[in-house]
Amino acid sequence: MSQLCYKIVSDMEDENVLFRSFRGIAYTAVAPLIVLAASLWFASDKTAYFLAHLGQIYFSIILFLLSANIWSLRYFDNSIYQKELVTLSMMAFALAISGALLTIYINPAWGISFLLLFTYFTRHIKFINIMLSAIADQFQDLINKISIILCICLMLILTYWVNPYTYPLAIYY
Repeated sequence: MSQLCYKIVSDMEDENVLFRSFRGIAYTAVAPLIVLAASLWFASDKTAYFLAHLGQIYFSIILFLLSANIWSLRYFDNSIYQKELVTLSMMAFALAISGALLTIYINPAWGISFLLLFTYFTRHIKFINIMLSAIADQFQDLINKISIILCICLMLILTYWVNPYTYPLAIYY
């Protein structure tokens, strides 16, 4: 048994272990948002209202944690991307705050729309693409997959808010 464990561990490369850990953390962090977004369509109207808000709050928490993680990387190994990392960290933080403010002061559809649009368009910002080109392809693919999953979840939540049959936004008018 111990030889089998040694064989398994010795065959692993450090990068593969790092990627699998990163992938596991990413999918584990996104899983509750997937469940919340999907459960909107199977819950009663009163419950779905709270689930939609909870989904947006959870997405904002993910953005705050992402912002803090990026902020902590700015001085790692004298990175040449210090300025860009600070900008990216502030963008994630401002995105979460702006989405919350739009939800509070206008309505949740505006907040979710803002989060969805900027989550999608951040991937097309030039300095982000330059920074992503410096990392391995498997990490780039994972980031793209997670971004698509997040956009789909936000679209599901937005679709709930603008549903013409139940019209949950009526509470705000």
